[in-house]
Amino acid sequence: MKIGFSGHETFVCRTFWLKKGYDFLTEGLSFSQDDAVVHLGVGKNMVTSINFWMRGFNVFDREQNTITELGHYLFEGRDPFLEDLASLWLLHYSVIKNQKVFIFNSFFNEFTKERSEFTRQHLIAFMKRKTEAEELRLFSQKTYEADAMVFLRTYLRSEDGRVDIEDETANLLVELNLLSTYLKENVEGKQVQWYRVSRQQRNELPIEVLLFAIIDKFGSEPMSITFSELLEAPDSPGVIFCLNERGLESKLKELESAFINDITFSQTAGNQVLQIRTHFDKWEILDGYYG
Repeated sequence: MKIGFSGHETFVCRTFWLKKGYDFLTEGLSFSQDDAVVHLGVGKNMVTSINFWMRGFNVFDREQNTITELGHYLFEGRDPFLEDLASLWLLHYSVIKNQKVFIFNSFFNEFTKERSEFTRQHLIAFMKRKTEAEELRLFSQKTYEADAMVFLRTYLRSEDGRVDIEDETANLLVELNLLSTYLKENVEGKQVQWYRVSRQQRNELPIEVLLFAIIDKFGSEPMSITFSELLEAPDSPGVIFCLNERGLESKLKELESAFINDITFSQTAGNQVLQIRTHFDKWEILDGYYG
């Protein structure tokens, strides 16, 4: 994937921005219009940021110049105001799988396999290391810090303890509870902000979203997928949804029970395997959840 930083103008994607951007584009308007600030009711930098996040969360495809299937599915009626946790899981999955925002994809696919507890400086050092490995020019320290800050704030409430309407609406994916934070004393006796991401059972993750992700990743035709692939492969549900072994196994058994004639989760030659015996349409699977 392409390694790149910034584009968000240091603004976290706010909960209502994607719906605002969707309505704006479906009206035939363009982010490049001089009066976009009037139509969207935000400042110029925020217009740029909304444009960035629309592409980042795969609601808008700039190359095709069209709203994506995901964009239409969510914002045309299923959950336009993102009131259902399932919609946030879908957007979380999409921003990683979409690979348009480097830090999201690399954090869950690579960084979390190196360490589950970290500081912002650990994350910045990781991004610099990735940049150097690809023999790209190093970006400014300010750029790395801005990307780390925006990424962390997407999943966390304000770090300084202030809670107001702006803070509460700024963090699109905070309700997923994927990251937590705590203070830890360093060797100099100063309190340093640490972050924790842990793989858990994720009981609140709908099995329909899990199956959507499996089909989107591995294909819609009948197939067999090993448990290890589902748990650890790049962009796999285990990695993206931060599921531990017990959590993934439990979800796969739920899938087997819910789709008893079409899905089997069994042990073959000592290996756990998910067998999908029929063609699935991933959007129809989601319809089963949203009704």
